[in-house]
Amino acid sequence: MSGGDRWRRANWSLLVLALLLTGFGIAAIASASEGLRSDWAWMQVRWVVVGLAGCLLVLATPYRRIVQARWALYAGGVALLVLVLFKGTGQSAGRWIGVGAFRMQPSEFMKVILVVALAGMLRYERRHYRLKGLVGPLAVTMLPVALVMKQPDLGTALLLVPLLFAVLYAAGARVRHLGVVAGMGLVAGLAMFFIPGILHDYQKDRILAYITEHTDSEAAALLRQSQGHQLHRGLVAAGLGGFSGVSQEEGGVASAVRDIPERHSDFVFPVFAARFGFLGVTMLLALYLLFLGVLLSTALRVREPSGRLIVVGVFTLLSSQIVVNLGMTLGLLPVVGVTLPFFSYGGSSLLTTYLAIGLVLGVGADPPVEFGRTTFEER
Repeated sequence: MSGGDRWRRANWSLLVLALLLTGFGIAAIASASEGLRSDWAWMQVRWVVVGLAGCLLVLATPYRRIVQARWALYAGGVALLVLVLFKGTGQSAGRWIGVGAFRMQPSEFMKVILVVALAGMLRYERRHYRLKGLVGPLAVTMLPVALVMKQPDLGTALLLVPLLFAVLYAAGARVRHLGVVAGMGLVAGLAMFFIPGILHDYQKDRILAYITEHTDSEAAALLRQSQGHQLHRGLVAAGLGGFSGVSQEEGGVASAVRDIPERHSDFVFPVFAARFGFLGVTMLLALYLLFLGVLLSTALRVREPSGRLIVVGVFTLLSSQIVVNLGMTLGLLPVVGVTLPFFSYGGSSLLTTYLAIGLVLGVGADPPVEFGRTTFEER
């Protein structure tokens, strides 16, 4: 198929929704920065341009060529994750690598690379129909999970787990086998919590603060007080928004927003809720649901195995990230440091999200030709 045909067949509504969500995010970042001329907001605008260029570049490249290069991409991603352990920078965690005047976060790029690697690995295979055949995909996933956790970045590492299960299920793995793997993962997670040196103390404290939320003991209260400051400040600011939101000058909003740690990135949603209220939040959630619906409809239409698995992977990544971020900012999940797609400040996060959208646009723009077996099999 020619490049012109690919551009005509692309579902541009997906990109329009992404840009609308990004626009709302820039408005929230500007509110968090107390003014539209903030460095954060303008830097995010520049990253939107870069992300949009990356999205269109990926769309212009036949996605099967990207799938063919999956192991080279995977090796490069793993190499960067290893490099960041030695050369990483950051105030609370060494997650970034300096590239000239910019910083990149390899774990963000690894999310999209893993989608491509798993899609190419499972597209025509039958081995994952058996329990022992899950060892290969599990190993390919757990290597970056372990490296990302070492940074430490527990939130991003956890996002890779539902990605693995969703792609395996879409590729035909049996539910009972996935249940066995999930049970083993739960046991491993409990072991990591109690084995010294795997999780950092602050990570354990955040989890314990969430688990003991309704416990009345003095120790639990002290733990919530030390670990719940960010969540409490976010909820206070969000509650000030009321039905239609308030301006920066009303109701102590500016002071409440300034008190939120990471208000431009992980906790940008409470800032948006304060500024635009219930109506704005409702519109935002509707846009996210519509965006995810377009992704899901694309996955259901695609018949080429690797293309379908790519869309399933991107859908799982973004939906998991949305649920985790909103859940932690509303106190429904532990605070694990996950950005809100298209919304939170961050060049690497925004760029990789637009690269993922470019992949989905490329898959959807290919003609509806079926190569080999379909990926959904009787389980």
